[in-house]
Parts: sequence; C-alpha cells; structure tokens
Amino acid sequence: MWMKRLGVWCALLGMVLLIAGCEKVLPTPEPVIITFVHPQDRTGQYQTWAEQFHAQYPHITVELVPTENSPSAQAKEKDTFITSQFELASLLQQGVVMNLASFIEQDESIRLDDFYPGTLDVFVSEGKRWALPFGVDMMMMYYNKDLFNQAGADYPQIGWTWGDFLESALAVTNPPNGYGYAVRHDDAYALYEGLMLMYQHGGKIFDSMQNPMHSTLNDPLNIEAMEFYASLMYQHEVAPTAEEAERQGQAYPWRGIYEGRFGMWMGMYSERGGQNWPRPWQINWGVVPMPRDENAATLGTVSGLFITAHTTHPDECWLWIKFLSQQMSAGLVPARQSLATSTAYAQLAEADVVEAAQAAMQETMMVNPALVGFDEALGALGEALKAIRKGEVTPAEALDAAQEKGGF
Repeated sequence: MWMKRLGVWCALLGMVLLIAGCEKVLPTPEPVIITFVHPQDRTGQYQTWAEQFHAQYPHITVELVPTENSPSAQAKEKDTFITSQFELASLLQQGVVMNLASFIEQDESIRLDDFYPGTLDVFVSEGKRWALPFGVDMMMMYYNKDLFNQAGADYPQIGWTWGDFLESALAVTNPPNGYGYAVRHDDAYALYEGLMLMYQHGGKIFDSMQNPMHSTLNDPLNIEAMEFYASLMYQHEVAPTAEEAERQGQAYPWRGIYEGRFGMWMGMYSERGGQNWPRPWQINWGVVPMPRDENAATLGTVSGLFITAHTTHPDECWLWIKFLSQQMSAGLVPARQSLATSTAYAQLAEADVVEAAQAAMQETMMVNPALVGFDEALGALGEALKAIRKGEVTPAEALDAAQEKGGF
C-alpha cells in the first residue's frame, strides 16, 4: 500500500515540477510604451487610470499627452486618443485611424448591447467601427432654485412640457433685472437651441438625420416651433430680446447666471456647477432634461476612443482603450448603460443630477457626423434664427428665406 502511495506522490511531484518548469520558460512580455492624447484634465483622472492600468498590465506604460487643442490634431504622431464623433470624417479622410471591428469581434468581454443606442452608430462608417464610445455630453436645462423659492414656484421636473416651461418662466420673471429664461443669442448654442425646439415640436431640418437627401428648413412644424421661440422674447417677455442682450455686452448670459438673474438656462451636462467656466457657480442650482412637446429631444455628443493606424502596438492599445471604456468620468454620462445606472456612478454626483442625466440619455439625439458637411444649410438656418431673435421678420419669412438660400 505504501508503495502505491509513494507512486502517487511521485507522480504529483512530477506534475508540479513540470508545471513549474513550463512557467519558467514562458517569455516575459517586453516593456511597451503607448501614447494617449486627451484634453487638458484638471481632475487628474487620466493619470489615475493610467496608473491603475499599469498595475493590471505591468509591461505596458501609458504616456499621457494632454492638449488644449483637438486631440485628433496629434493623431498621426501618437498611438491612441479620445475625441468626439465630429472628428471622424476628417480622420477617415486622412487615413489615420484603425478599424476596431476585428478587436470587437474577437473580444468576448465586449458586449455591444451594453452601450446606449446611438453611441456606437456615430463611429460607424463604411460598415466599419472606428472607436469605442467613452462618454456622452448633452444639453440640459439648469435652474436657479433660490429664484423658484422666492416665487413660490415648483421646481422643473423630469418629463416636463413646453407648457410647464413657460409657466415656470413666467413665475420667476421679474424685469428689468430678472428673467425666467436666458435665450442664447450669439454663441454656438444659439443654433442648438432652435434645433431642439424644432425636433421637440415634431419638426425636422432634413428628411433624414442619417442620410439626408433634401432639407426641410421651412417645415410647418419648424415654423410653429419658432413662433413659440419668438414668443418667449416678444410676447411673454420671459427672456431678453437680442437688443437687451446686446446691452449686457459679451458677458451675456454668463454674468446674469453668476449674479442669479436668470431662472433657467440651457447648457451642457458637463457644465454643471460651473465646470469649464471661469469660476464655479455660487448659486443654488438644479438640473433637468430639456422640456418636451410632441417629442422629447436633446442634442448629444459622444467621446470616442481611437487607435491610430500607424501604431506598432495595436494589441496593447486595444487593452488600454477597452480599459478606459470601463471607467467613469464625473463630467460625462458613461456610454455603457451598466456604468451609467450603477451605484458607483451615482456616487460621483448628487442623486437628482444623476437621475436627470439618466432620463436625458433616453431622449438624446446622437448627431450623425455626416451632417457636419451640410454647412450651407446649417448656416442659412443659423441666419434665420438670428433674424427671429432680433424680431426683424416672422419665423415663416425667416425659414422660407433659409430654405431658398441653403436648401437642397
């Protein structure tokens, strides 16, 4: 019996030695350095993620390259970068990004159905996937809680309507020093504001947002939406006119927001609390999704993680961008639904802020980057909105002129 046991122990010992021997002959991965270009980061989150990634993959070091310009500008020189869907067309023309389809297909840990609908599609072109979505930023409606408290008015709520919005604006308007809503007049948001109103009312500026064949700038529903828009300034007087905004100077509407003179204003989710502003908001603020009419609609941008076509370390780059796609930034809503609805994400911001963001994600239109090429139509629309804000012409006249000038 003891001989049999000795034979078993010898066999086990031999297996252990064999396994140990095999482990010794496995090659140690060669050290690899990959570069990653990203916007300037005051929070230090990218540094933290790079350190966590290095701890998980000790042979890979991520060299961070912060920039104040578009990260895609350095794409030809680096390995990986993050940028919005609006850079995709230019990147493809330059041939500087790698198709990720094979990585996605071969990596069983990637579940495409975990990403919010639309966040993947904006990075698809020619049937190929060019980026992993990271985070989403979208237009939200902010409000000054103190002004609502002083007026004895209820705060805006998730699911509110145009009627609720107008009622709230009327309640907190106190001219000439206070207004219910800060219409955007001459900044980049002025076009977005009009666009959202049109789509909320059931209108549209193109026959298709995915593959436009002709413009519909003077759609009757667009005209109705712009009549409501103009009424905020010239009928209900809950928002400053263009002339009044001009008197406030280039600081409009920011100074008024800082000083607590606007009940509501539109801004990106990433701006909450004054993030990316010259200084934080010193006001008691809240946030909800944009109000709805026939439809619920807001505009969103998606940040994507790219690998450059010339990198000599594609596998290591894939590990890095996949790792990043699993992280959460306080400034954005994660593109992965499992992260956006997680307890961990809820801890990054106040519960009501996270709830508003999650609701807005269900209403967000992820703008197709192909639409960026329709500059003439969008430029004509921008001119029409400016004329409407100035009260120079009726919305119908302005949009008819836009369709004639920039339509196709």
